Amino acid sequence: MKYSYAFGAIAICFSWLTGFSQTNGAYIDTAHYSKVFGHPKYYRLYLPEGYGRAGKRYPVIYFFHGWGGRHFKDDNALLEYEKIKTLADKYQVLLVMWDGNIDTAEPRPYNTGNHEDIKFSVQMKDYFPELISHIDSAYLTLTDRQHRGIIGFSMGGFMSFFLAGKYPEKISAAVSLAGSPEFFIGYPQNHTLYPLRYTFKNLQDVNIRMHNGDSDILYYLNDEVKQGAKWEGIPVDYWKFHGGHMVDIAGETKVFETAMRFITETFNNPAPRKPRWSHYDLYPAFSAWDYQVNTSKSVPGFVLLKNVDKNGCGLYSYQWLPDGPSIPLDTITVLTAPLYQPGKTYRILTCNTHMGTTVTNTQKADETGRLSFRYTQTSIETGIYDDNDSPNLVVMGYRVDKGSRYLRQGKPAKLSIQLLNRVSDISPFTIRVAISASDSAVQLIKTATTITVPPNTRLIAFPPVTIVPAIKAPAHGEPPQVKLNITMQTGKTIYTDDITIPVLYNAPMLDSIQTDDGLKIRDKPMGTGNGNGIAEAGETLLLYSGAHRLRLYTEDKWVIKETLADEMIPARWPDGFTVNSLISISPDCPDGHVIELHASYETKTFNPIERKTTWGRLRLTIQNKSKPGK
Repeated sequence: MKYSYAFGAIAICFSWLTGFSQTNGAYIDTAHYSKVFGHPKYYRLYLPEGYGRAGKRYPVIYFFHGWGGRHFKDDNALLEYEKIKTLADKYQVLLVMWDGNIDTAEPRPYNTGNHEDIKFSVQMKDYFPELISHIDSAYLTLTDRQHRGIIGFSMGGFMSFFLAGKYPEKISAAVSLAGSPEFFIGYPQNHTLYPLRYTFKNLQDVNIRMHNGDSDILYYLNDEVKQGAKWEGIPVDYWKFHGGHMVDIAGETKVFETAMRFITETFNNPAPRKPRWSHYDLYPAFSAWDYQVNTSKSVPGFVLLKNVDKNGCGLYSYQWLPDGPSIPLDTITVLTAPLYQPGKTYRILTCNTHMGTTVTNTQKADETGRLSFRYTQTSIETGIYDDNDSPNLVVMGYRVDKGSRYLRQGKPAKLSIQLLNRVSDISPFTIRVAISASDSAVQLIKTATTITVPPNTRLIAFPPVTIVPAIKAPAHGEPPQVKLNITMQTGKTIYTDDITIPVLYNAPMLDSIQTDDGLKIRDKPMGTGNGNGIAEAGETLLLYSGAHRLRLYTEDKWVIKETLADEMIPARWPDGFTVNSLISISPDCPDGHVIELHASYETKTFNPIERKTTWGRLRLTIQNKSKPGK
């Protein structure tokens, strides 16, 4: 390998600090001291031909290995490590292969997987920025996000999308090569199921590519991920190839090169950022695009910053994605990016979207141009403005017919949407609003209209439209909800937003219904009650159809809470989780009341892992001797 005297000095320095640095002519295996881990962390480095000449700086691609892999090996990927050097030369990039191993005794990297796999407090989301900082300080790199990308294989493919979505301000492109579709991730005491198919909002400003082999064990699960991107309206460069769970055929680098080419094309042709951004995060404290959020979150779930721009942001939380109930939080603080004039006073709107109430006050930007907000709950929209700002529009909520949150398959319904103007306007203005669906089978009638808004109006009602969800029940784990996109134009300014509406699907009645109210039906009891197998008021129930645990859907007022349980349906690889419902029945539910429920359950085949969804309906009669029925 040809490398400069300056780099030779760096390598000697690393050797002195870590006791390890070596080269075989194609790559360098070296290390740096990690404060996150508290010990040296190793990586493999490829330097392009000509590195060190004339002070040229280079973009960086990071490669994340899969299960059982390290920075120097990945038996499933079949990488040709020496030949990859020619790709670093051809595309003139630094290529860094990191070590995702947390404990050398553990073949599973990254502290992800099923519940029992979440063992470590150290988090790869903390190490990745540290590694970036080290590489940028030690080598001749271009340090902006536009010249940094990720390629990951298998579990590393999951991590490539997870970390690119965690840090979109640091990454411009990410590739998942036969990636895993979802894992639990986070701290051992507070980990969350992270389904990639519902998290593409995090990747709206990242160019993404997926490789999916037609005989890969994960083929169907990755197709679900692709469908999730389509459902969210996020473009993905999707390549279905003939092959199994690997990167390249042994001895070749053709597929790996396609991933590198995709990344470098993004480097050379940067896409403009969207005017607004949104971000899901599962950690109690996080940052995105220089916004800093701290919460009292101590349970699984997500906090969402939505539709963030200079004139405001939405703050929401979900126990699960995409439409779970909110998380009870008593403390949330948001510190904005330095977007404002230091010392200037701005007007602040706070809207509780559940209650439909608004409050206005003022706040002075600090000496760095930041504003800070403190909340005691989520489902809050915040507006930030002065007298010169134009209207700033978001969707605040919807209702179906007379107040339902569900659509019914094939049945026409009246859909009412409420908009929020996050900025005051003393003059009347007009909005042209248009609604479209990500699924062409969702029929919409009279989808566009123009509204004249009176001065100083905050809440704006969009006239009801007729919607017919003429869609089929999903056969796999792709999103079963309807996604509607709302475009709002006032003057020359266009805002976009979306809403997610669950659907009750037409399906036959399920048979062999069993009730777990503390009664062991399969491996362990999960419900709580007297354990007699009879649905009674005040109990929390898990329902079965035969041996299948059910996910339940209802708007019955006597069902006061839903909690999701999860399970890994047996397969050789722990990929593709399924969720079930625990429903809590009000103690005041009348005796003999019949709850109408829609339901689904999943089964899996192996190999490949195909997650099949069965839909059905059932009626559950509640007993309550203390509350006679009418």
